Amino acid sequence: MEGGVSYARMPRVKIRELKDDYAKFELRDTDASIANALRRVMIAEVPTVAIDLVEIEVNSSVLNDEFIAHRLGLIPLTSERAMSMRFSRDCDACDGDGQCEFCSVEFHLRVKCMTDQTLDVTSKDLYSSDPTVSPVDFSDPSATDSDNNRCVSSTFFKRKT
Repeated sequence: MEGGVSYARMPRVKIRELKDDYAKFELRDTDASIANALRRVMIAEVPTVAIDLVEIEVNSSVLNDEFIAHRLGLIPLTSERAMSMRFSRDCDACDGDGQCEFCSVEFHLRVKCMTDQTLDVTSKDLYSSDPTVSPVDFSDPSATDSDNNRCVSSTFFKRKT
């Protein structure tokens, strides 16, 4: 490349902060495509667990089942087991139907609004069959009012008339 500077071959990385579950760094002397490729690789390498299949037995709220299922799928989950879990499509223990302890975790959400007021339903209302898999807790441990400090707001329910 004559006359221009190509940074693609000699990027510099400066580590600002490094912890077990957190890294802060600077990437210099490269172009956006290299930075984007690095970002994609880092995201792909983080093991994740997500709510994928939702079965709703009874829904007496004003919200439709698909809306509730979508909102549940957006809740971030954390697990020390994420690396050892199998993809349901590759699981030989349950023939890929995703119904065993090696490739799935069952959550229950049982809430009922008994008044005409709106009921806030949050990730704290989800109960896991596996204590090692739980919703990420974003609450502030120094806060005193537990009702205003209840994690990720999942959806809202009102009594259906």
